[in-house]
Amino acid sequence: MAFLSAMHRSWLCRLLACTSLLAALPALAIAQDQEIDAQQRIEAAYLYKFGGYVTWPDQAFASPNSPIVIGVAGSDPLAANLGALVEGRSIGNRPVVVKRVRPGDTISGLHILFVAAGTPGSQSLLDAARGRWTLAVTEGPDGLGRGADMTFVVVDDRVRFDVDLDMVQQSSLKLSSLLLSVAHSVSGASRQ
Repeated sequence: MAFLSAMHRSWLCRLLACTSLLAALPALAIAQDQEIDAQQRIEAAYLYKFGGYVTWPDQAFASPNSPIVIGVAGSDPLAANLGALVEGRSIGNRPVVVKRVRPGDTISGLHILFVAAGTPGSQSLLDAARGRWTLAVTEGPDGLGRGADMTFVVVDDRVRFDVDLDMVQQSSLKLSSLLLSVAHSVSGASRQ
């Protein structure tokens, strides 16, 4: 490098630094994709497990052996993870069914509705769930403020969930105290 001027050496060093950064980008992208996939698998497991800690009114089901239907809007990968997880499983004596929800679809018949962050029409889906026998779940720290019953939040690199009991009560649902005891936070005046 002695034959290079100081300016050229500086430029070459920057170029080499950029090259090593560019070489690291695919590994960073793969790590980020794996982190997102892991978060979706955890959220899918939570959605399935929530069903065991929710009490729906009898009228929420057409018959005693009607399935618990979990709708997923805005995240086909999460729906696929959830579908694989619940295959052949039940909650209580009810089979579990996963349904993909698209903008404009009705949420009638859903017992749990998950709306991914950034889903087009997400607010109208959350609004439609209000007052129904549907546990509305979303993700992000602003989820409860947008009208969800529960929202996934990441705390200390772990997926957790917050609950708004007032919203849950508007849907005529009851949540087990065991579920509430493991929530990151529980808000609302309604204590069950």
